[in-house]
Amino acid sequence: MCANELLSPPDIAPNDRGFWLGGGTLAQDTRRIAPRHHHAHGQIFGIESGVMVFHTERAFWSVGPGQVLWLPHDLPHEARSHGAIAGWTLYLHPARSVALPDTPFLTEGTPLLNAQAERLARTTQGKAISGPTSRLAETFWDEWIALPRKKAALVIPSDPRLRRVTDQLETMPDDKRTQAEWAEHAGMSLRSFVRHFRADTGTGFASWLQKLRMIEAQRRLARGERVTDVALAVGYESTGAFSSIFRRITGYRPSRFAASVSSSSEFDRVHCEPLAPEDDLHVLCDVRE
Repeated sequence: MCANELLSPPDIAPNDRGFWLGGGTLAQDTRRIAPRHHHAHGQIFGIESGVMVFHTERAFWSVGPGQVLWLPHDLPHEARSHGAIAGWTLYLHPARSVALPDTPFLTEGTPLLNAQAERLARTTQGKAISGPTSRLAETFWDEWIALPRKKAALVIPSDPRLRRVTDQLETMPDDKRTQAEWAEHAGMSLRSFVRHFRADTGTGFASWLQKLRMIEAQRRLARGERVTDVALAVGYESTGAFSSIFRRITGYRPSRFAASVSSSSEFDRVHCEPLAPEDDLHVLCDVRE
């Protein structure tokens, strides 16, 4: 039996105990939805299994197994998983966050960093900070700031004419209209559409559409849908063509990706430990009883 439960995590601000870091863990076998909110502290979010999609006003980030996302403080965002998920999150005191960019970035977590973060997420939850934990936090920080960063975001255009197109494609990624037809939908000439889309998003329309479709494909694979069905749902009549593009963009074959997001996420019931330092953050969980 499933029921929806609104959870309000307690206040666990990193500086409450005179320390610069605090965290928590997440493991559940149903979807997770965090409505639009923001944090007073910078957030480092890591996924062990499953897929979590973060959405800001201007971009999407899809975070899969082994990946880590940085979210600056006071950045409004929402998050959604589409199946079982396990991960960790760490919150940084603003004094430490100033060393990081004021825009999100994605990185591939190393085995060392992931192990350090998981330990810190468990040992900084409302507990006195020991000497070993303090030293572990500093070695984690050294590892974290040295990781290569990539802006693997799907940028959402600000131009309302282009936004009409991207909003439609977010709803129906299998829409097969040509670029000329989308330009007409936006009320623009093809030449103007191409120029403005690249200027607004930093990428061409075809490349943008591929990325959008791959984000939707990851969501569907995480829900356990078959590769053939996912390919059709995101606009590919050929499973081979879909698999090739999926692998080029994500680094995984679709079947391998599906196995990686589900292999270690089978739980008897939801398990939500404190995740946010603000007591006004509400997280919607589907709870299995």
